[in-house]
Amino acid sequence: MQAESRADLRRKLSVASGGVVFTTIQKFFPTERGDTHRALSDRRNIVVIADEAHRSQYDFIDGFARHMRDALPNASFVGFTGTPIELRDANTRAVFGDYISIYDIQRSVEDGATVPIYYESRLAQLSLDESSQPYLDDQFEDATEGEEVERKERLKTRWAQLEAIVGTEQRIQQVAADIVKHFSQR
Repeated sequence: MQAESRADLRRKLSVASGGVVFTTIQKFFPTERGDTHRALSDRRNIVVIADEAHRSQYDFIDGFARHMRDALPNASFVGFTGTPIELRDANTRAVFGDYISIYDIQRSVEDGATVPIYYESRLAQLSLDESSQPYLDDQFEDATEGEEVERKERLKTRWAQLEAIVGTEQRIQQVAADIVKHFSQR
């Protein structure tokens, strides 16, 4: 069955057991007009299966994960993802629990479902043309106007490093030429 609204989802979950209900994650938000109940169902025999579990089910404070758990406090949760995340504010295992099964790239290649992935590092030399220095200094001064001197010096070091690494037209041209040459030869 397809749930058409949050209220419809609550009706479909009001049975004692059975059924498969498809819905979107937005229906877990307790903001639908006229809906004052946070919980959709207190049943213990509900299993939530989420695809792309690495994208939208994070944030236990005020995000999708919090609203799902508030709406279905006794449900079990299973998530499918090809790219689990383990960060402080987005952690697949924290939301869905330990892994049931891991089907990694190596197994996928062995099964013939994926072609082998080859990684070849590329090195584009970094340099900053001295003639661009006055221009960068002026931009930096404008961007940090009003900052304390000590903080400004720390920022200046970071700014210079970032600009030297990625920002110059010469480097962008160099990286583009390397990509073209590499793929033309391969």
